[in-house]
Amino acid sequence: MSKLKEKVAKVGEKAADKLPRKLRRSKKEESPTRITNDTIAEHREKILTEGRKFKYPFQYAKHKILINTIIVVVITTISFGGWLWFMLYHKQATGDFFYSATKILSLPVANVDGQKVPYADYLRRLRSVIFYKEHRDQEKVDFGTPDGQRVLDYLKRNEMNRAQRTAYATKIAKKQNITVSDEEIDSEIDKNLKTDSGETMTRADYEKYVLGQYFGWTMNDYRAELKNQLLEKKVAFAVDEAAKSKIEKAETRLKAGENFAKVASELSDDEATSEAGGGVSARTGDVDPSGLIAIARNLNAGETSGIIQGVDGYYIVKLDSKTDNTTKYFMIKIALTQFDNDFNKLREAGKIKECIKIPKPEDIEGAS
Repeated sequence: MSKLKEKVAKVGEKAADKLPRKLRRSKKEESPTRITNDTIAEHREKILTEGRKFKYPFQYAKHKILINTIIVVVITTISFGGWLWFMLYHKQATGDFFYSATKILSLPVANVDGQKVPYADYLRRLRSVIFYKEHRDQEKVDFGTPDGQRVLDYLKRNEMNRAQRTAYATKIAKKQNITVSDEEIDSEIDKNLKTDSGETMTRADYEKYVLGQYFGWTMNDYRAELKNQLLEKKVAFAVDEAAKSKIEKAETRLKAGENFAKVASELSDDEATSEAGGGVSARTGDVDPSGLIAIARNLNAGETSGIIQGVDGYYIVKLDSKTDNTTKYFMIKIALTQFDNDFNKLREAGKIKECIKIPKPEDIEGAS
């Protein structure tokens, strides 16, 4: 038994003596090769080879992410567009967000003989009259009531017609190369900055206390509206050769020495004054949209002005007398009619198409 144990012990010692040598030899064989200038290319290729295992799976994932992103963007865009269309063209929303959207996207609200009517032009004016009715009018309107809805329909119809007229004027202006410059807009703004007391407001104050509090407009809104008004006025004068010829005829007769009252009674289109020979008596502070009172006051008694382009036609005035409180003068007015006639013919011919439903004037009762 003891001999057997001795024999096993010897075998174990021999095995133990061989084991470290095998371990040392294995460790030596598996040790990494040292990187040198001569082996750097070999190591780079080895690393790139290992990396290629992950290249194509990542490319596939990237391609799938791109496709999914495009799908999400398309669905979101279509959903947003559908919602915006519903709110503007069905619900006829007028909020700040929708007004901004119509300005950015240049959406149409109607079409006049091929000329797009910008939704933004319609909303800008509609929002201003709604704002005034809700905040500044002595009899504030509740648009949630049946009576309020009739008033709203009336306002919508009125502002839709005005936006269509502007679009028609824009179409003519393009053909005749008629434009409105920034300087003309600035000049018009400067006129409106003057108060009744003779003081001049700053533009910041005018924007805050007049535009903001009465119309809910910014100065940019106001500039856009003024540009439309000035453009329509220029076009109306440009297309009305009959009115121009008529006022020139009146001026020729006056220069020939004819009596002003006689010429006014025969040619003037102002029904309120023509029968009285064009006589007008104005008090200091009276509204003067065409500036006729101011022009008359700058004349000497008996002096006649030249041809004046007013808001809605041609004028000639002759000062009778003036005091600190009153101005008496004679007036000849030749109204512009060609633009209105042409616009109405387009409507009768069915060349004006609207993108939203608004009651016609004859369907709106009791609104003003």
